[in-house]
Amino acid sequence: PERWERARVEVTYQDRILGGNVTKRADYCISNIPLPVLKNRDNIKANFSDEFEWAVQQGTFADTCKVGWQANERFWETKNQIYGGISWIDNIITQMWYPSNDYFSKKGTLTGAYNFRDRAKVLGDMSLSERLRVARQGAEKLHPEFANTQLVPEAQGLSIAWQNVPFQLGGWANWNPDNPDDDKAYGRLLKPDGPNGQFWIVGDQVSTLPGWQEGAMMSAEHVVYLIAAPETRRLGAADSVQAPDTRSIVEGSFSYNR
Repeated sequence: PERWERARVEVTYQDRILGGNVTKRADYCISNIPLPVLKNRDNIKANFSDEFEWAVQQGTFADTCKVGWQANERFWETKNQIYGGISWIDNIITQMWYPSNDYFSKKGTLTGAYNFRDRAKVLGDMSLSERLRVARQGAEKLHPEFANTQLVPEAQGLSIAWQNVPFQLGGWANWNPDNPDDDKAYGRLLKPDGPNGQFWIVGDQVSTLPGWQEGAMMSAEHVVYLIAAPETRRLGAADSVQAPDTRSIVEGSFSYNR
């Protein structure tokens, strides 16, 4: 839990390696805790202002699921002359990503499914073996070679559903600029909380590029700059901002979502 002490930040956490609780004190806390995880903290009401807590509660993350395969032959190159890029398909797998490295080598890995929203919820609720079975069926529609388990062994398939990861609970912040509450919450999360603005949220979740590594780095750099040069904080504290459009930035404006 975080609390304020003499205008400083105190963080207590459980050390799972050495055991016991550890307390750290600092002038600022820059937190990249995902919003769905932060909102579930028991002490959020005690430590943050009402408007900041509301903004955290308003931030939701998208269900997101991914499947990866290792193939014993790079058939997409030898038979289809595909050297990187993405295939989109109206199927639960949604898209397949091809590697842009190690051309002409014997084996290869590719992303056999990358979906979001309703499709990710359905796929993520499946067991791993069922998820791989369904993903293979979808992949066969693009490349019949996936039917050959010697060529693409199931033991060389893996999957993750980010909404099921306890310390993530989703793939990316699901902002909608057409929702006034999202605009208000996003704008509030760009500002610090605490008696003297000691607590900042960072990450792609509060950037103009949700879901992208660049957004996470931009956010961290921006907050560090505002802390180091507090006279510039007014530049990053606009009263009215528009939330980013997650659907177009991350999922593609033409994405399948049935």
